[in-house]
Amino acid sequence: MASIVVSGDVLRRPRGTNLATHLHYLIGLRKLGHQVIYLEDRGAGEPGGSLVPSAGLVLLRDLLRRCRVDVPVVWVDPDAGLVGGMVWPQLRRRLSKADLLLDLGGHGWLEERSLPRRRVLIDVDSGTGVLAAAPRQLEHDLYFSYRREPAALLDADWQPTIPPVVPRLWYGPPSRAELPLRVWADAAGAPPGPGDGRACGLSPEQLLALPGRISARPWMALPAAHAQLGAELRRAGWMIREPDEADGSLSSHRGAMLGSQALLSARAGADAAQGVWFTGPDACHLAAGRPVIAVDPDLDSWLPTGAGLIAVSDLEGAAAAVERIQGDLPRHAAAARAIAERVFHFRVVLPSMLEQALPRRLQAAA
Repeated sequence: MASIVVSGDVLRRPRGTNLATHLHYLIGLRKLGHQVIYLEDRGAGEPGGSLVPSAGLVLLRDLLRRCRVDVPVVWVDPDAGLVGGMVWPQLRRRLSKADLLLDLGGHGWLEERSLPRRRVLIDVDSGTGVLAAAPRQLEHDLYFSYRREPAALLDADWQPTIPPVVPRLWYGPPSRAELPLRVWADAAGAPPGPGDGRACGLSPEQLLALPGRISARPWMALPAAHAQLGAELRRAGWMIREPDEADGSLSSHRGAMLGSQALLSARAGADAAQGVWFTGPDACHLAAGRPVIAVDPDLDSWLPTGAGLIAVSDLEGAAAAVERIQGDLPRHAAAARAIAERVFHFRVVLPSMLEQALPRRLQAAA
């Protein structure tokens, strides 16, 4: 088995979706038998002085303990000379002996991150961290992305991957037709699609028309900055919630999924430069037995669609898919969970990725 250092930014951003992303890698790798530590450092030029993200440290350690996985959590502020969770000589030894640095999002700046034998960057958040740190990301040996066409993010040879999930984290009561429909969409509206004519996401005008075309009541988490759109959506029949209600913590993230009958993923997930992508939260909904409708006409070219996961191209297709799911919700819910187990389970996704990242190391262990 391999010695793996996972690096990310969850201690500074311990919101529900971000916690889920990191937990899936940390728990999954540890359950596969690898030695794992989590490392996060305060990036160069970031605000906060020498403040330690105490709340994030306590939260992540407690979650890992409750999940019964032994993963040390380490915070480093190189400017202030602070190391939390491990003394500096021990951390440096662990880094120098590590087989792999798994960099989630490209947020770290610590020079010692170059010590592991291999370094892999995974674009987990639509390129936000990767692009912000672009000048130093070509230090990695391999590059993975949830996007299908991510080459424009950096001048690197990107490999496609999909988000791993730990399904048991999301088990709960079965989906019911009386629950509302969760919708994820971009408040600013969908940008123009690529030159080949495909489009992803729904515009605000299309969102306003949605309640009149479906029997389920839709809901969306919307920041206060979009109060005018929120008022218009309410008048059209929507339920609007604060972002913290849906993602303020891991429990609210889970509760938002289990409190919905299905997910309509209507974000603008494609553009000519970066390509389409299927996110970790989308996969979590499948694991929770919540069918997913994706406004992405190309989804069926690389993921199994049909019952439980439906790809559509426009508002009419989305409305028809909602009604189709409501007409046979138990079958679609069971199919959604089966897709999560068969396609997104960490025991499927992570070994495949590690075979590319550490082929010689894993062959020797076998």
